[in-house]
Amino acid sequence: MDRDVQQCLDLLNENKDRERDDAESALLNVCQNILSHPNDKQYREVYLDDPIVQKLLCAAGAMECLFNIGFIEAENSLVLPQEVSLSKLRTLQSLLSKKSSTKRNVVDTTALYDLLSQISVPNEREFLTKIIHHFQCVMQYENPNLQEKARKLIPIANLEIATMKRIRELQKRMKISKVNQEKNAESQYTESDIDTMDLFLMELSHWFKYKFFTWVDSPRCTACFGTCEHYMVVLSNDPKYTQVEIHRCTSCETLVEFPRYTDPELLLTLRRGRCGEWANVFTLLCQSLGYDARLVYDQTDHVWTEVWSIRENRWIHVDPCEDIIDRPLMYEKGWKKQLSYIIAYSKDEVQDVTWRYTRDQVGVMKRRKLCSEETLLHFIESLNKQRQLSNNYSAARRQYVIKRRLMELVELIHIPEEQNSDDGKIYQGRTTGSFAWRLARGEISQTSSGTNYSWDISKYGEMFHLYYSIVKDVYKVMDNDGKKLAYVSGWQNGVNSVQGGIFRKLEYDWKMVYLSRSPENIRGQVSWKFIVTNPNLCVSTFNLQAIIKVYPSGSISWQIEAFFDDTNQSKSLVFPIDDCANYHTDQLKGSVKLILTATLSGGQGDCAWQHAQLFRQSLESEEDKSLIVNIQMKSRKS
Repeated sequence: MDRDVQQCLDLLNENKDRERDDAESALLNVCQNILSHPNDKQYREVYLDDPIVQKLLCAAGAMECLFNIGFIEAENSLVLPQEVSLSKLRTLQSLLSKKSSTKRNVVDTTALYDLLSQISVPNEREFLTKIIHHFQCVMQYENPNLQEKARKLIPIANLEIATMKRIRELQKRMKISKVNQEKNAESQYTESDIDTMDLFLMELSHWFKYKFFTWVDSPRCTACFGTCEHYMVVLSNDPKYTQVEIHRCTSCETLVEFPRYTDPELLLTLRRGRCGEWANVFTLLCQSLGYDARLVYDQTDHVWTEVWSIRENRWIHVDPCEDIIDRPLMYEKGWKKQLSYIIAYSKDEVQDVTWRYTRDQVGVMKRRKLCSEETLLHFIESLNKQRQLSNNYSAARRQYVIKRRLMELVELIHIPEEQNSDDGKIYQGRTTGSFAWRLARGEISQTSSGTNYSWDISKYGEMFHLYYSIVKDVYKVMDNDGKKLAYVSGWQNGVNSVQGGIFRKLEYDWKMVYLSRSPENIRGQVSWKFIVTNPNLCVSTFNLQAIIKVYPSGSISWQIEAFFDDTNQSKSLVFPIDDCANYHTDQLKGSVKLILTATLSGGQGDCAWQHAQLFRQSLESEEDKSLIVNIQMKSRKS
């Protein structure tokens, strides 16, 4: 980039908006005329009485731009000599074109800011100002050069192959279900219900979380590469980031800056941050692939994406931080958030989508105190009208956007139905971020909400096969032929009890995941319960395979407790498990209830809690074998 040209443009930026825009438009017109007719002398001459020159004279830096690219003064005009190189002119034209493209995608908010000036309540004015800011920022995603840069980073071919594998698996399940005439959820669907775009989105989300972007609680120390803790926040006037977090090294006390970047182009290179950065880049990637995507801001401090599903004719919730799709009630029911305002922003419109994410309308309305409902509705309508005017929509596009918005408004009128736990859609707490960070935000509790779960092993016949994947965080019950009979999402939703703050730890730097006790606990314990409800069956044999990782002085011990009748005075025996990698026993024969328990303890130093890791596996692992439980049953009479 030519520094002289950029300096002239910087000077031009210091003018008032109207004068600057007029001058930039005039300069761009001059550049484009010359580049379109490089050998035509009439386009290389600008007369002093031309209206274009009048616009340039009114703005500081404009005439400097002309002289910098090679124009000279003649008797009644300014002339670009034939022998002057056009390299600087091309640079100026390129810079002005980019600015012009950006301006076309930004709402003219003069009238709206005038409206804000009439609002006397500071909180209300601040809230509506943020809405304007977010509405302008999403237009960054419409930059074709930025979209092209984003597309080049996506392994589209690999994701398409993964999508086809997923489709073939669905087709296989459907055929099996049809042959067996099973009355389950999968048998209700046909191949025509499979949507490639929606399935590709699932693969994109999974790749983004586990292979592209990195979560950062605190940056590493730049001096000793030690662990840092949050220290303070400094506001910034830099357009690329709004604030800078200062973190302090716990070892050498070096202060480390962590800018919270909002520039998606820069984040394509950095590829790290927290939910704001994650959703910012993921929304850009979706837009670059042709999805209609929008950025969703939750006033209680979270950001995610929504994608319009052509197949479903509705907006689909996508949380790239959690790799969760279409689970809008997760924040209220799993994270225990006290929601108030949730606003979605796209190139087409801004929409209050709060009611998609809550079943507690009464509670939410009590917390919506930043702005009157009437003012908010009027403000959103004003923004949308200006956006549609500035985008120069075709009649077809305008009708499409209006129809889509009406469909969404009808959807938002209805209270979302609670998802059925029987099909595995059970809500879980937040998984991204350190345990202490999530606990401080109130998005996780020290005891899991999914405890007291019991696996009824007799409902699947005489053989029970349970597989748990720590990477996918899913339990599966399989039959002898490897067909899935049931599944439960979220490790805590399949356990019977938890002590010591057990949580799922994701190490993005090492690309590993495991269960661990919380840092403040010297011991953690997790149990699974297996019951036989069929009065004609009892346990015959029990087999366990589990992956663990312990470091010096760390310890993980296992035991199985067997109950031999189902009364309150049931006799029980406890059997220690010496080898969890491959444990088999027939000593539980005749029992009707089993409780399998893993106890995590030991370790040294500040990271003692990490020295006993349950189910540790690579995030890139495809195996569903973190935990395998096989239980053979027999007739009670035999």
